[in-house]
Amino acid sequence: MTNDFDAEAAKRVIYDDNINITEANPLKDFFQTVLSLVLILACIYVSVFCISGIIIKSLSVKKQVALENFISPVVDARVAEISSEEQNRLYKIKNNILSLDKKFPKTSNLDIKVIKNSQLNAMCYPNGNIYITSGLYNKLETDEEFTFVIAHEMAHYKHKDHLLALRQNISNIVVIMTLVIANPSGKEIETLAEGGLNLTDLKFSRTAEENADKYAIKMLNKLYGNAKAGVKVMSILKNDEIFNIEFLSTHPNIDNRIKYIKKFSNK
Repeated sequence: MTNDFDAEAAKRVIYDDNINITEANPLKDFFQTVLSLVLILACIYVSVFCISGIIIKSLSVKKQVALENFISPVVDARVAEISSEEQNRLYKIKNNILSLDKKFPKTSNLDIKVIKNSQLNAMCYPNGNIYITSGLYNKLETDEEFTFVIAHEMAHYKHKDHLLALRQNISNIVVIMTLVIANPSGKEIETLAEGGLNLTDLKFSRTAEENADKYAIKMLNKLYGNAKAGVKVMSILKNDEIFNIEFLSTHPNIDNRIKYIKKFSNK
């Protein structure tokens, strides 16, 4: 009898008995784990997104207005002085737009103010109030140009972009909290998740801007027979635009927006 172990003989016995030996693949296991995690987080995100959407849509008008006022920042201290004639001009343009859109929600007075800021920008807050920076206001000349800007901002309120963004933020927070609770030390995974969610937020913002442009184009076509003023506004904004990598931006590339406006203008 001998104690020598014959490795080759052992291999032959194993192969002859049709026994499969599979080597572990760490890389494959890693990707399977990551995929499982992504699917779980995606399910959580979609579930929270849908539930919060149902809750928001079920709000009464009174509660919706209260929520909108609650999440709207206060900017009165920055309001610039304009003449009553100029203020009435802005309100007239707003009323012209409302006269064409009978389905516009009647949950806000859509107050329009000019704020002291050198940037070329306009914004609609969750409560429906529209603010145009003095930098942009001083660049706009015609009623058509003001119509494009005001209609664009009104569209954000009509489409409830402020509430949809709130729904998205709630979903993001739940996903990140789930990661923190499940793996308190996993900072790298948390960072990756935040990056992915940020890209989703940017995509949502760009889509909202595109839809607001469509609404403004529609109003210009109805009121003035063409949307050329939208091109002029975009040309003004282009002078203030920093190099724009679209998928990393909250707004579509201005050159693309100009092409779109030209395409759907009534000439």
